Amino acid sequence: MYRLIRTTAYEPDPEAGPWTEKYRVIGFPEEWRNEFLELYGRRWRRREQPVGLPVRKLNDLLRATAPGLVATGRGAGGKAEVPWFYATDELPAELVAPLLASWVMTLPPSADSDTGRAADHRAALGRALALIDGHTPQWRSESVDLTATELTSGGTARPDPRLYPLLPERIGARIAATPLRLDGVSLSFRMVTRAQGVELVSWPAQSYTRGRDTWYYSGRITVTMQTVPFTERFRVHVSYGIRRWATGSPVWLPEGRGATALLDAPSPWPGTEGPRRRLTANALGYDNRLGMLVWNRRSLIDLLPELDLLRAYPKPSELIADPVDWLDGKDGVAAGVLYSTAMGRHGVGAGIMPLERSLVDRWVEKALGPYFRRAPDLERAHRKSKPLLLPTSQTKDEEKREARSRQRAQARRDALSAALEGLPLRVDVLWQTEETRDEVITALCDWLGLPAGPTGTDGGREWQEGNLRVLLRTRPLQTLGAPLATAREPGRSRAVALAQAIRERAAQTATQLGPPADSTALAIVEILGPDRFPAPDSDPKSALRLGFAAAGRVSQFMVVPEDSAGTVDVRARSAVADGMRQLGAVVPPEQQLDEEITGDLQHLALWYVRRQATGPTRKAGMHLVALRIRPRDPVHPVKGWDDTRKEWVPYARLLLTLAADSVTAKAPVRSRSGRIASTSDERHDEIERRIRSLLYQVRDRPTLLLANSGNLRQVWHGLKNGQLIKDSIAFSGDTTARVALHGADLRVVLIRDANSRDETPQWYAPGETDQDPPGFSAGLWAAQGCGPDNRVFISTVGKPPTAGTVRRDLRKLVPDNDWPHGPAATAWNPQALELTVLGCLSKAALIEAGRSEASPDRPAVVAAVAHQLRFHDEYHPLSRPLPLHLAKLAEEYFLPLAHDPASVSEQSSP
Repeated sequence: MYRLIRTTAYEPDPEAGPWTEKYRVIGFPEEWRNEFLELYGRRWRRREQPVGLPVRKLNDLLRATAPGLVATGRGAGGKAEVPWFYATDELPAELVAPLLASWVMTLPPSADSDTGRAADHRAALGRALALIDGHTPQWRSESVDLTATELTSGGTARPDPRLYPLLPERIGARIAATPLRLDGVSLSFRMVTRAQGVELVSWPAQSYTRGRDTWYYSGRITVTMQTVPFTERFRVHVSYGIRRWATGSPVWLPEGRGATALLDAPSPWPGTEGPRRRLTANALGYDNRLGMLVWNRRSLIDLLPELDLLRAYPKPSELIADPVDWLDGKDGVAAGVLYSTAMGRHGVGAGIMPLERSLVDRWVEKALGPYFRRAPDLERAHRKSKPLLLPTSQTKDEEKREARSRQRAQARRDALSAALEGLPLRVDVLWQTEETRDEVITALCDWLGLPAGPTGTDGGREWQEGNLRVLLRTRPLQTLGAPLATAREPGRSRAVALAQAIRERAAQTATQLGPPADSTALAIVEILGPDRFPAPDSDPKSALRLGFAAAGRVSQFMVVPEDSAGTVDVRARSAVADGMRQLGAVVPPEQQLDEEITGDLQHLALWYVRRQATGPTRKAGMHLVALRIRPRDPVHPVKGWDDTRKEWVPYARLLLTLAADSVTAKAPVRSRSGRIASTSDERHDEIERRIRSLLYQVRDRPTLLLANSGNLRQVWHGLKNGQLIKDSIAFSGDTTARVALHGADLRVVLIRDANSRDETPQWYAPGETDQDPPGFSAGLWAAQGCGPDNRVFISTVGKPPTAGTVRRDLRKLVPDNDWPHGPAATAWNPQALELTVLGCLSKAALIEAGRSEASPDRPAVVAAVAHQLRFHDEYHPLSRPLPLHLAKLAEEYFLPLAHDPASVSEQSSP
């Protein structure tokens, strides 16, 4: 067992003093902004006008071609006072003007999209181009302390806003300035600017050959700037991994999917060529109107040919047809298509192992000195890592193995009886292959400890085991699993056409299954894999889920054996387990805490569902899911809040209600007055009102509120790090209030994961000696030397069985001679969760509430409750605590459908 873990996070070193650098900066002139915005707004004739300019493409162009440019500022296209870019020297006007002109010419509508106003658009474009020569922005000097920060009222670092775009670029440049040397091999890195921070990619790409096949890959490093609640210094998170390149000829792109390509190009300006330091990201996709692959309008690569007439740049079709040729480069221009799993198999596995991570991290640590130091190592904050789990069946003693299997089956039947309130379990198996049907029945019998045997001639079977009655019915899926047929008509949107097809198939499904029985039932459904539905919007899965829900059945899907890499028996077992979870037959195990908190603690989890217009139903929508678990309740321990009925309903009923509301709801969120909450401010005000109401509903007993900061803070602004104050909750329009005002025994734990912004750092457990390679370790951790009122903890879990056996010292960036096929291994990269105990019954909170006689909580024990909720008898360690896990999975049933305006008007007409 490891004593410590080490994060790949860094903080300003106070002993080094400020890191001050001088830059030449300019803003985006107001005259340019007004004229360019008017030009850009011509695309929005019938829509709300844009609030800012699409300067990302211009910034990419400047970073790729302008010598001396260090970084571009955020929001410069919307505010003249915000620095546009930072440079070591002033950029010559004769260099900036052509770049700006090339970008300005992309702003107006294309000539063929608005032929009636083409002359007017040309005149507006002429005025904009003339303004470039007629107005020269003024340069100024600006000193920036790259460690500058102040503290919020809650004691959290608030960095200088200029640092978010500037510091990652500067750190990335320092890292890339020196090659990484491992075992005598040198790797050079190029920078790629991201929406959050910067990415470094080893370049040129490396190759890995096995047999007749060759694949390409690179090392990947990301640098982002973060804050940690109640921590006075901000952090720089550095993450490590593998970037894989598409190598198929041609690259296979699924229907409706695009790809990203990184471009390596020289400067188009004579006399400015120097060491290349950047790769630029470009997006490509299929244009239905043109019937071909095209570069996205925000991609840099379609501007470069206008500036560089001497070189050939790849067209999307050329790059997809032969990606390896462009990886090698042509006439000084190279490009690589980023691999995604949708493109098929890749011979190089994802991730790197802890030894290699630690070696690269040491190299980065040297590059960040002396101004940044490593964040403190973490030590165990709680003795017990896991709750009281049932013993596994993995033992050589056959008698013990059978006894444990019986014990586990009995626990499952008890949980199912509690979820069904003593009613029968009804299971429908709708199959396409007999192999899957039989394996599902076997898995069901094994899961519940039922005797095996053949089904009746009607495909049915019945069991009675103790107080649990099980009714099984099997039938072929037949035409219910056929592709959807969407009928597009003039003036009818794609979302409306898809909604009609979904409603028709859902109604057909509900009719065939019959009306709901006396209890919520489970349907396990075998369908074709998604690649079998190449036509847009033809996958029937969403329609089937809504149809089964209308028939009173939660649904779990399996794909046919030929469309899945996994074995049928393993997938059938997972399907049964997930089906039981949807019925609510999942209760947290008894916890093992260093100190007792309270015996009747309930868990309340909040999850905000966002469906985009590009989602499975082509309709955007939002919904707040609230889940309550009372582990010791004998009936329905898992419930969700039905905001229409204003009551807690069993978990399975919550899922069916979400599905029913998806079909009938006319608006995603309505205010208390019934009016549609259309703006972001109105939506977040309404969500906050609902959260306050939910807290009132649970104030009658001790409650642990679990919320994912990254998921909720866009609609609950009080969860942003800069707003946090210990033992207080902030809602918009209100002053910060004590947590106790929302419940005398309310505790609040905020969960943060890495998400796409690397908000939590990577980690590894260093060995006790240099000969002991680093590894991983499960536990609850806190910074060494932190005080008893420390509120921020890190939760880690062990390696799941599905991760396989991979050596901790395996190397992929520079393969070991003893293991030349190391790049093929998939390395497990465990994610750390940040647990912030925002509110608890601390000594200060109890005194302020007039309860000084009560025993205070120890924050580490409150965090341990959330940490141990990641473990369950039926699951591998979860990526989030069980209540949040269940709340998030409820989003599978939120499938909003578009309404046909024509049918609505017909129904409302007399």
